[in-house]
Amino acid sequence: MNWLGYEVAALGAGLSWAIGGLIAAGPSKALGGPRFTRLRMYWVAFALAAITTVLGEWGSIGLREFWLLAGSGVIGLALGDAALFTAFARLGPRRTGILFTANAPMAAIASAVLFGESFTARAVLGTLAVLLGVGLAIAFGTRPGQSHQWESVSGSLMVGVGFGLLGAAGQAAGVLLADPAFDNSDLTPWAGAAVRAIVGLAALIALRGWFEHRSVIPYPASISWKLIGVIVISGTIAMVIGKTLVLTALDRGDPGIVSVLVATSPALQLPLIWAVTRQRPAAAAWLGAGLAAAGTSLIVI
Repeated sequence: MNWLGYEVAALGAGLSWAIGGLIAAGPSKALGGPRFTRLRMYWVAFALAAITTVLGEWGSIGLREFWLLAGSGVIGLALGDAALFTAFARLGPRRTGILFTANAPMAAIASAVLFGESFTARAVLGTLAVLLGVGLAIAFGTRPGQSHQWESVSGSLMVGVGFGLLGAAGQAAGVLLADPAFDNSDLTPWAGAAVRAIVGLAALIALRGWFEHRSVIPYPASISWKLIGVIVISGTIAMVIGKTLVLTALDRGDPGIVSVLVATSPALQLPLIWAVTRQRPAAAAWLGAGLAAAGTSLIVI
């Protein structure tokens, strides 16, 4: 991917997450967030390990990089994605996508607390814009007459929002851990993504009993080949391609600009939802996505 500019890589990641989120909506509702995350991660870990082996890039990983990426995999992929796809099952892709943008202010606040970075008035304004955008999209983002299942809420709205925010927090922590792994090292994006996925899968397997036995969604008697195919496609687009593009962008560019471009994912998702459902998203959904993206820009630039 040496030919790929980091801006294009970051935008590509945002688009990959937008598409992957729509594809994941059905299987996450059928299987539950933790179970879907684990099944998808089997494929993602295998695919990334195979690519890294073929490219001969395992040697780019040092001990320091391994531990940073391992922590990122456990927190960002195992815990964060399990919570995120639980929100997908409860709230649908549009609401969950906008909730996910809360990872930007979370990362900014964590950086200020942990690393002594300044939290400026601009960042405060950006945080308020993200929160306002999320609130608008969640509370007023559905037009009367929208009947598609993606707009329905399963169970408590506030519980679903809580899972979405937990997923955003996992993403923020995962990025904070992964970014330093590329500083002054020869680590390649494929190798970094492979380590995160393998360790994340190991954590999901270890936590399977605790996570999945508490799921309100019963395990299906059998999983069809069609469902397996959807899981593989979702994992390929969102994880194999999307997450690797994020690491490619972080490796070559400013983390702030990368975060802004990736944060366009909810806005990119809205026209895709419109095309699939044939139902135009409400004005508040567009406004919320725009405010969230603008707020992210203020925070990280």
